Amino acid sequence: MNILNYWNMLTANTKFLIVFLFLVLLVFIFKYTANLIEFAISKVLQIKKVSNKAWLYLGVKNKFFSAFLFAVFIAFLPPLAKESLGQYHAKLAIACVRLFAALSTITIMVAISNFLDVLVDKFQRSIKLPLKGIVQALKIVAWIITIILVLSVLLNKQPIYFIGGLTALSAILLLIFKDAILGLVSGVQLSINDLVRVGDWIAIPSQEVDGTVIDILLTTIRVQNWDNTIVNIPAYNLVANSFTNWRGMQEAGARRIKRSMNIDIKTIRFLTDEDIDKLSRLNLLKDYLAKKKEKINKLNKTADEYNRHRLSNIGTFRAYCYEYLKNNPHISDKFTCMVRQLAPTSEGLPLEVYAFSSDINWEHYEGIQADIFDHFLSIIDLFDLKIYQRISTME
Repeated sequence: MNILNYWNMLTANTKFLIVFLFLVLLVFIFKYTANLIEFAISKVLQIKKVSNKAWLYLGVKNKFFSAFLFAVFIAFLPPLAKESLGQYHAKLAIACVRLFAALSTITIMVAISNFLDVLVDKFQRSIKLPLKGIVQALKIVAWIITIILVLSVLLNKQPIYFIGGLTALSAILLLIFKDAILGLVSGVQLSINDLVRVGDWIAIPSQEVDGTVIDILLTTIRVQNWDNTIVNIPAYNLVANSFTNWRGMQEAGARRIKRSMNIDIKTIRFLTDEDIDKLSRLNLLKDYLAKKKEKINKLNKTADEYNRHRLSNIGTFRAYCYEYLKNNPHISDKFTCMVRQLAPTSEGLPLEVYAFSSDINWEHYEGIQADIFDHFLSIIDLFDLKIYQRISTME
């Protein structure tokens, strides 16, 4: 007895079951074939040493090719099931066709999802917006649509039927997924307003966060602190609370120096002619003192003995600090540079340096700042000034 005769002896239900199982087996064969093709592509890419930013490499990395091929293969199953199963059991054939159609819808969505991951890897660094969070939001919307379509196909209902049901459950969903929805909305706000990007240095003192953003997810921001600890921050924390983003400093290529020296007020006095002659030997003050002397001499011709103009050691020291900063190659000339007096306090007269380092590297910046104040604190004695120091009394 040959196979054809044996097949003709089987009942319609048995034939239906065999054909259905064969179609299910095809699903696994298609999946294995798609994975095998993607594996072959990955081996070729390894041999060719393709860049990890190439489209083919990213497609393999995110399993886009296997998902796409599997979706293409599965797309043939609904019409195949209709032809092969319909002749044995019409009603069950319709149910099987719907099942395979739903499976095809899901595989298409998986392929689209993987392609979005490819786009994130390709353009994450070149596009300012945090693509990962935006893509995750798109995925959620797409999967909701996919679930509605799958239910529509399986139950043979119009999609609007399930959309109406979702609106009825919206109040319950909002209550159950309150934190997730809040995080989703906050993540979208961060993305649209470009508040945070991967690579930004942010600081949130209240939560002991101070480091670089390494990942932006839909509801969570991952930050690597300077001590290499990883902190996961809910996205709504950044929207609801204040935080510092140092991106502007990094983009400007300059980092602010703002530090004060407290001068002992008791040491502030007018300069004598001998002091002026001594300080004129400093190249940075030579032109300044010459212009000041000329201006003061003109003003003093008409001034009485009580209103004569004179140079002070604090003013001359401030001028020296300013000239030193202007001639320092590590200080940017594109931004504000000044040395100013603040209001006197019980701890002396604050003399504040306000300038911008042209090197934003943290280690280099600290070195530049330290060198500047090393020099100022070392040369201040030349102006007969003293840094205020509180004297501790021991009982």
